Amino acid sequence: MRTQQPESASNINETMTSTAKATTKGRRALFEKSTRKNEEFERFLCNGQEAAILNATTSKYIPLTYFVTPHTTTTTHNNTSSKTSAVGGRNPQRNPRNAHGLADKMQYESFRLINLQQRGTHAHSLVLFKSRAITTNPENIAIFECNGQLTQTEIRVIHTQHPSKEYTEDTDTDTDTDTDEPGTVYDVTEHYLAMVSPRVCMNYGNYKYNPGYCGIFGIIAMTFFRQWGSEPTKWVKKWNQLLKFMHQELKDEPESHGCMGTELAAKVQEIIATHPSTTTGHKNAEKEITKLLKDALRTMKRKE
Repeated sequence: MRTQQPESASNINETMTSTAKATTKGRRALFEKSTRKNEEFERFLCNGQEAAILNATTSKYIPLTYFVTPHTTTTTHNNTSSKTSAVGGRNPQRNPRNAHGLADKMQYESFRLINLQQRGTHAHSLVLFKSRAITTNPENIAIFECNGQLTQTEIRVIHTQHPSKEYTEDTDTDTDTDTDEPGTVYDVTEHYLAMVSPRVCMNYGNYKYNPGYCGIFGIIAMTFFRQWGSEPTKWVKKWNQLLKFMHQELKDEPESHGCMGTELAAKVQEIIATHPSTTTGHKNAEKEITKLLKDALRTMKRKE
């Protein structure tokens, strides 16, 4: 039987924790049994579009051009900015040649699921967002990485220009960074993960408690965006509130049991497994997951 949803935001933490203790034994089995259902639900959330494949079997350093064709800066003959932009105080323009990044053909206020292929048979899920609410780079994109922005992230985004040239208002032409040596690349990951990824990893817990929930975290991110993404001025703020909720430690439990995000992911997995892989079943599952997320947001709002 499916565990009932929390009746109110005030008891969601206690309910999820007690539910976890009762269902931990079956997490691994349920997760392995639900592989196909999870994939079918992902396709539903993506309106039938298959996940993009990112081959990271040889290196975790991914060129920015995989995600988007970088903007260039339009300047006048005297090397000063000809116009100002809402992003970075400049006038970034897209180079129309070789525009093959995933986000190039994405509409604003949309997302794309990415299947990150790693060494061996390992895989990891990322979600690419394109939204006017994203202001840390000229292309208005952000990558959700549940493993965080720091040491445990599965990718690093690299670019051939120093961040000061495209992401800030620094127009000082006397700096050393204005003359890049051939072959120089820069780590610009923070500019593409910062607004939607947790600062540190929330995808933890031993295999008994977290059998591999990165894909479920991706499902949570996509479900959230489908509910709140139509409000560009609000969804990033709300999403970061949910990240704070998920990153909370479990009360009276060791770190090996994961965090509140682990418990939320387990609950989402239960919901997906319970419903049939039909349009109606997927819609009902999405409604139940959305209710969980709303309860979590209410909990955080009461704490603030």
